[in-house]
Amino acid sequence: MMKYRFEVERKDYSDFASGRVLYSAPNTTAFPVRLASEIVQRAFDILEAKGAKGPYTIYDPCCGGGFLLATVGFLFSERIAELIGTDIDPDVLEVAAKNLSLLSQAGLEGRERELQGFEAAFGKASHREALASLGRLRALLGGREIKTSCQQRDIATPNAFPIAGSDIVMTDLPYGQLVSWAGEQSSTPLEGLFQNCHGALKKDASVLIIVADKKTKLQHELFKRIQYFKLGKRQIAFFEPLEL
Repeated sequence: MMKYRFEVERKDYSDFASGRVLYSAPNTTAFPVRLASEIVQRAFDILEAKGAKGPYTIYDPCCGGGFLLATVGFLFSERIAELIGTDIDPDVLEVAAKNLSLLSQAGLEGRERELQGFEAAFGKASHREALASLGRLRALLGGREIKTSCQQRDIATPNAFPIAGSDIVMTDLPYGQLVSWAGEQSSTPLEGLFQNCHGALKKDASVLIIVADKKTKLQHELFKRIQYFKLGKRQIAFFEPLEL
C-alpha cells in the first residue's frame, strides 16, 4: 500500500473541485488532487536525482477534460515549462483547452467575468465561493504563465504519435464505467500506449507515470519500472524509458 512521501498532510483541496473554477467535462472523472500532487513530486524527485532540474514539460496522452494537467499546473507552476494534453474525444478536448487556459492571466480573467455574471444573475453562494476559489488559484499561479496545448490523438494506435521531448508523461488510463478506451485500437491498446509514450519522452532523463485499475498489467519491454504502489482501487507505476 502507498505511503505518502511528499503530501504527508491532508489539506483542503475544494478550490480544485470540478465545476467550481475548473470546468467539468461530461463522462470524465476528476483526479484526486492529493494523489496528483504526490505523484508529480515523485517524478520531480526522480528527475532531479538524474540532474534534470527543470522546468519540465509534462504530457498527458489521455487527458480527458484536462483536470490532472490543470491541477499540477496550479500547484507547481514554477516548476513547469509546458503542459500538453491529447485525447481521442474532440468534445472533452474543448473542456481541456478551457481548463488549461486558466493557467494564464487572460484565462483566469475570462473565467472570473463568467463567474461574476453568474453571481449577478443568480446570487448563489456557490458562485461567491467559486470566485473566492479563483482568487486563491490566482495566488498559486503567482502571475506566471504556463505554455499549454491540446491536440486530438489516439494513444492506442502504435507508432502514430508526433509528440516528443517530454520530461514527464503522466496519465490516468480509461477504466470503470464512466470512461473507456476509444478509437482505432490495436488488439492490445496498452501496447500502443507504451510505444507512443516511449517516443514522447526524452531518453536521457524522463519519467512515465501510469495510473490504472488494479487489473491492468503495467509492464513493457521498452521501460524499466522504478516505483510502484496501490491506493484504493488504483495502481500507480513509474517507469524510465530504455534505449532501443
